[in-house]
Amino acid sequence: MYLSHSMSFSSTGISSPCKCKVDDEFSSLGSLDEKWLAELTSSMSSGFSEDKTPLGLGQPRIIWPTVEDVRCSLEGYAAGNAVPGPLKNVEKEFLKKYWAKWKASHTGRCRAMPHIKTFTRYNGQKLAWLLLTSSNLSKAAWGALQKNNSQLMIRSYELGVLFLPSSIERCGSGFSCTSNGDIKEDKCRLLDNSEVRRTKLVTLTWQGSRNSGLSSEVIPLPVPYELPPQPYTSEGMLCPSAIVVILRVLPNFISSADVPWSWDRRYTKKDVYGQVWPRQVQLYTFQDS
Repeated sequence: MYLSHSMSFSSTGISSPCKCKVDDEFSSLGSLDEKWLAELTSSMSSGFSEDKTPLGLGQPRIIWPTVEDVRCSLEGYAAGNAVPGPLKNVEKEFLKKYWAKWKASHTGRCRAMPHIKTFTRYNGQKLAWLLLTSSNLSKAAWGALQKNNSQLMIRSYELGVLFLPSSIERCGSGFSCTSNGDIKEDKCRLLDNSEVRRTKLVTLTWQGSRNSGLSSEVIPLPVPYELPPQPYTSEGMLCPSAIVVILRVLPNFISSADVPWSWDRRYTKKDVYGQVWPRQVQLYTFQDS
């Protein structure tokens, strides 16, 4: 709710509101329903474009590692311990249309499984806003409406930082999230008091000019994944419950479709270290001779 309120009066620097997407990236998936996810997406869809046009309802994507991502990661299946998605939450049918792949080739981290939590709205490589937070995608973290929408119940204490162009403009001084950022400390002092300096948030792969004038500033933010994320491969995709049944009967079954990672499922196809999941650990014990 507060996120929606913060953006309700904010200009985002986006010029094509109808094309704006909303990406949810996190490391733990709670027990969700479609109504709650729609309410959260609606809250994240506040704000205005450069010409004061409402951005409108965003198109959500859930960025979540596939089984193959985890199996071939730097740590193999062990990396899945840091992505605790229970099967009962991951297999819900309505989530299938929202799944998107984790990919970070622009930073060389495709094989590093994410534990970071970021939520963003964007158009191309321009960001309307970016939220870096401790919140996973769950009702406990974000809250759920109760009592005929008159009460918001939140179970968890969370902390986050919201990067919003209008907030940076009010602050009056720039910053850099990258090592090669070029921040001119005296820029704001050269502006007339009545002049508003425009701020644009972009990704590291944005191809536009970063040589902004005195009245504007471009700030690159290190979004940890590539935008736009690619949806899961759905060719020949079975419903999640059918995949679970097949994997239980035929553990080595290989599908052309992407399967979202769940940490309480059994995988017998060996990872990059020759391990299966759950991991088979051999304990060393002392034996008397």
